Amino acid sequence: MPRSSFGSASRKGQVRIPIRQSASMILGYARGKLGAQVRAVSFLVLYLAAFQFLVLRRPIESALSVAAGIGAVAAGLALFLEGLFLGVMPLGERCGLRLPSRARGAGIVLFSLVLGITATLAEPAIGFLRAQGSAVRPWDAPMLYLLLNRGSPWLVAAIAVGVGIAVVLGVFRFIRDWSLKPFLFTLVPLLLGLSLWAALDPVLAPAAGLAWDAGGVTTGPVTVPLVIALGIGVSRIVGRGDGSSGGLGVVTLASALPVLTVLLLALSLGPRTPAPSDRAGFFAPEARAKAEFVIGSAEGLRDLAARELGTEDYERWFDSAATPVSEDLPPSTAESSSFLRGPLTVHLADALKAILPLSFVLIFTLRLLLRERIANADEMLLGLGFAVAGLFLFGIGMERGLNILGREAGRSLPQAYTSSPRPDRAETFQGIDESLVLRARGPEGTLEYLPVARPEGPEFLPFDRTRFDSRAGTYVHIPVQRPILADAPEWAGYAAVLLFVFVLGFGATLAEPSLNALGSTLEELTTGTYKRTFLVRTVAVGVGFGMAAGFARILLDLPLILVLGIPYLAALILTAFSSDEFIGIAWDSAGVTTGPITVPLVIAAGLGIGERSAALDSFGVVAAASVFPILAVLSSGLAVRLRARRALAVNLDDL
Repeated sequence: MPRSSFGSASRKGQVRIPIRQSASMILGYARGKLGAQVRAVSFLVLYLAAFQFLVLRRPIESALSVAAGIGAVAAGLALFLEGLFLGVMPLGERCGLRLPSRARGAGIVLFSLVLGITATLAEPAIGFLRAQGSAVRPWDAPMLYLLLNRGSPWLVAAIAVGVGIAVVLGVFRFIRDWSLKPFLFTLVPLLLGLSLWAALDPVLAPAAGLAWDAGGVTTGPVTVPLVIALGIGVSRIVGRGDGSSGGLGVVTLASALPVLTVLLLALSLGPRTPAPSDRAGFFAPEARAKAEFVIGSAEGLRDLAARELGTEDYERWFDSAATPVSEDLPPSTAESSSFLRGPLTVHLADALKAILPLSFVLIFTLRLLLRERIANADEMLLGLGFAVAGLFLFGIGMERGLNILGREAGRSLPQAYTSSPRPDRAETFQGIDESLVLRARGPEGTLEYLPVARPEGPEFLPFDRTRFDSRAGTYVHIPVQRPILADAPEWAGYAAVLLFVFVLGFGATLAEPSLNALGSTLEELTTGTYKRTFLVRTVAVGVGFGMAAGFARILLDLPLILVLGIPYLAALILTAFSSDEFIGIAWDSAGVTTGPITVPLVIAAGLGIGERSAALDSFGVVAAASVFPILAVLSSGLAVRLRARRALAVNLDDL
């Protein structure tokens, strides 16, 4: 919490406040901070729950656990953000104020690089992105499986290096007063070109969506405030006014360069990674070397084959004289992801590893390099404690709350346009004999039915022999639910899904903590012409359309380069006609929208619906949700500027 304004920092000038009154003040302050996060998350929770219950008519699994997880998310975000403003951002701004005047170019480069790397490691969404390896099967997308499982440290390192380079370029851009346009007109075509190259290679294609999503998850509640604070400090020291425009453009670079570094990582791993295939092809002897590289070892590949292959194929392809593999095998790398299923101590360790290195870098720079005294050290330590506790609660809440809710919604969405099994309504029939099964010839061959007596009359259930136990005489019937829009064309079901995700994206964006800060900066830059609330709503609409485009790619199996290439080229055209200040705001808005609330929901829902779609992978939705806000803000900015010119022309005519 901020220091009391009733007295100075010295003991002599402090005013004593009774314990009861101070406790009341603290509780009121905490209630306000927590209430803001509860209000931010409540819309999403109520929207997803209502859609699940009322439209899809499916219960929420582990509802109490999900509710507790959502509460932990709200409390964790409140603590985490308060800790950032108390402990991390003041250190970053102080470094930005002192570093340009006291350090040489090499020192600035080293500090900015290390700062970008450590800030990335502290982002909550990075851990969530890595955790999605459990949803990928290695034969469907070997490169994607490699990067999200055994190669996840390489992935995080590539992302962190990309952000570090972005912070270096951003700081020197402020010092040298470089325009953002040359960076955009160089980076965006380069990224689109590499993505097109990857799309034409079956080995690399699944990793392209992950690379673009990686650029979105890096710019969350840690990186954005920190680089803005650093930019404000640098802008002030080099004489750029009050620094109100500091930080603009760094978020854009921090979103774009990780895409480049992850694509380059995938290119370097491509020659050692097999192409997507069926399950048998992945374990075949001729693909053994590359499959072992993906899994990590011959033993790991053998264990996976024992779980996934039939006995005959396993004995034919693997040495039958080897030690037999027990049926009770340890879970695979993806299944044992510490972030998803680890104990509470693992979440605490993740929080400490995220916050402490970043804090150490800032404190080391101030005390030992810049010889600065750390003002309000007690506040700083309290803030760091809040940040660790908040990240700890946030990790638990995401695992047991929003992640489950988003994944369930994604899995249930196909009910709008296709029939779906309902295992939650399964029936077990006793005393079933095969002689009771009726057979009938149809266009698709011989069909089997099981007659069942119902109170309303006999019913003939489709008979699936895989669920029939002839020894016990039992049959398990899993009913199939017709599409919600069964009597409408298939495109109507798709439209319903896209409308759902549009509202989800709109609401999730309004809950993002970094967007309002960016809106306040824009309102100052435009002297009130472009209101903060207008920016927030404009960006939210853009995210909604972007999510709809991303999900349309999954449903229709569209090429990622098509979904991203056209909007980015349009954004470059609009950029050419926009002012530098507005360009920074518009392109930075793409980064601040993909924070700790939007990313988990978008990825979880995308992977959920992707399990039942024709798309090879479901990454790329975050990237689509990032580019459309750029178009929305640039278009609205040009419209605002046009209206201002017309109003000025009218006033001049009146004179």
